[in-house]
Amino acid sequence: MSRFTRLLAATAAVVAAFTVDQLTKAWALSYLDGGRDIDLGLGVSLRLVFNPGVAFGLGGDVGAPLVVGVMVLVAALLTWIVIRVLRRQSMGATALLAAAAGGAIGNLWDRTTRAETGPLSGEVVDFIAVDWFAIFNVADIFTTLGLLGWAALYLLRRDHAPISGSTGDGSQHRG
Repeated sequence: MSRFTRLLAATAAVVAAFTVDQLTKAWALSYLDGGRDIDLGLGVSLRLVFNPGVAFGLGGDVGAPLVVGVMVLVAALLTWIVIRVLRRQSMGATALLAAAAGGAIGNLWDRTTRAETGPLSGEVVDFIAVDWFAIFNVADIFTTLGLLGWAALYLLRRDHAPISGSTGDGSQHRG
C-alpha cells in the first residue's frame, strides 16, 4: 500500500470517527432536549448533559487552558499518526490511533463551537449514561477504544525491538 493510500486511510478513520460522533450528538441535542430520558435497561440510559470538563467532569473549572492542553495533545497524536504512515508502520494500529484522534477532535469541536462565555469555553455534549460509571459520548468511545486497541496490539506483539532484516524502506521481512 502506498504512503498516499495509507495517509488517505488514516484520514478517513479520523473523519469517520468525527462524523459519527457529531451525527450522534446532533441526534441527542434534538431528541433528548428538554430532559427526555430513554431507559435502555441494566442501568444504561440516554440522557443529555453538558460537560465543561474532561473525563468524569474533571477540570471543568480550568476553562480555556484545559482546552489548549487537549489541543496540543491532539496535534501531537496527529503528528504521530502521520509519522507512522510515512514509516509504513502497522496500518491497523495506525487506524486505531486515527479513530482515537477523530473522537478527540469531536469533543474539541464541541468546546470551540459551543463556546458562549468566552473562547474555548464550550461544553461537550454527553448522552450515554451508565449509572454505575459515567455519562459519555461516541467521541469518548472512539478515543478510549482506539487507544486501548493500539495498546493491546502493541503489548501483544512478540517483539518490540526493530525486526532484523529491515529493508531500509520501512518494510520488514521475517525469517
